[in-house]
Amino acid sequence: MKNSKMALISWIFIFLLVVTEIVAAVMMALNQSYFGVVVHILIGAAFLIIGLRATSRVHFQNDISKNFFSKNYVYTLLTTNLIMLLVISIHDVDHMRQAMSWGYHFTVLLLLVNIIVYLPNLISMYLVGKDKFSGIIWSAVSGPLIAIGFLKLHLLGAWIPVWGPWNRSFFALGVDKLSWWILAITAFVGVATSMIAIYCLGRVQDREKYVK
Repeated sequence: MKNSKMALISWIFIFLLVVTEIVAAVMMALNQSYFGVVVHILIGAAFLIIGLRATSRVHFQNDISKNFFSKNYVYTLLTTNLIMLLVISIHDVDHMRQAMSWGYHFTVLLLLVNIIVYLPNLISMYLVGKDKFSGIIWSAVSGPLIAIGFLKLHLLGAWIPVWGPWNRSFFALGVDKLSWWILAITAFVGVATSMIAIYCLGRVQDREKYVK
């Protein structure tokens, strides 16, 4: 029963991710960035396919995996990565809100580069769903990678000028409080993702020592 509830929670976050990407696609259409519509539809499809496959694979596997990794921890990592992806998506939508207020139209290059920010946690979710030990490591690394990357870009500006107006810091852009809060939450969730993954890693290693 507990695992069924955790699976349901994962499915809810997958649904929220898809809804967020639909909102993103609509905003891209309003911004007349039609390539962006396609990009965000594809990102939403990736969330749906990888998320559902990972959750379903975990739901039907044995309670204890070959890595001595209980379903409880697998669902915890899956949900954590889903939350991280949801926060990144909301951050993305906020950039669209900013762009519309500035009259900025997204370039194809920026849209393609922006896909990179989704990859670490998508890979983490995929590996965790396949019961790969590396999924724990990816989760532990992806969180701070996103947190540090976003803070660096938005507080200090870009090293590589491929981010359009966001090459400049939030201070220079004069963004509103909502954007600052979303940035802070993104960084917090990134750190929390890493801490949860490290906790799960410790539990797995403890179990291996006990079994040996």
